[in-house]
Amino acid sequence: MRANKRSAWKKYLIIISFFCGALYFAEMRYGFFRLRELELTTGRVIPEEIIWQALPREAVDFWPYLIFKGDVFTEGVTDYYPVSMKLSFSGWGKYKLTVEPLDIFLSVSWDSDFWYLSFDGKMWRANLPAAVTVKGLKRPTLPALDWDSQLPVPIDAEQQKGDIYKSNLPMEKIKKWYDTIEKIYWHKNIYRILAGKMEGRRIVSILLGGEERVSGEILMKDDASDWLSVAAALENIYPSASGGLPAGLVVNATYENDKMIVSEKGNM
Repeated sequence: MRANKRSAWKKYLIIISFFCGALYFAEMRYGFFRLRELELTTGRVIPEEIIWQALPREAVDFWPYLIFKGDVFTEGVTDYYPVSMKLSFSGWGKYKLTVEPLDIFLSVSWDSDFWYLSFDGKMWRANLPAAVTVKGLKRPTLPALDWDSQLPVPIDAEQQKGDIYKSNLPMEKIKKWYDTIEKIYWHKNIYRILAGKMEGRRIVSILLGGEERVSGEILMKDDASDWLSVAAALENIYPSASGGLPAGLVVNATYENDKMIVSEKGNM
């Protein structure tokens, strides 16, 4: 009985060895498992040599590598360039690669530097040299966001691999801030948004005017649900102020009882 089992195992080993040998011969002679095609389905967003340099050698010699380790390849680019990449299988030894520039949401001032924040929550320095090679990046048109140093660090430094960071910013709350100010009739007079702290609470300051001269400031709660009512109240109080607030005034609307205090700038 044991002799029959040993004989069966020998047959299996011979068959497996023959099969492996045939695959090895086919690979050596015909490059059966070599990568045949990597098709770019979008325009030339970044130079092609960047893509080929990031492609692992294992993927060139053995195309199924990308089925299991495609993220190693794409992250080799997206960790250093503000782009998104999508890799899809398209046939034996063939893949399609979609490369798109990240869609920039805001400029963020933090740590004595300017950063760009994308809609999908990625951050990178605005002066990043690698970004110069990316075609299609569009500068944001919304007022910049100043993120105070007293607030939590806006980037995830622990998960950082390259020059593109995952953001720790409260994206949904920030999007709500900007969606709300777009509905205020004097939104075009908003110069910048400041996120900071007052008495242990996060607040948002809306600066009016421009880079050369800040004409006024409105301090709001970080919950934007009552911002429109504050704007409407200011419109009733100062109906002739086309910029939302007479020059030189500061409005503190951060109180829980909906109270507002108006003071002259520098006298808060």
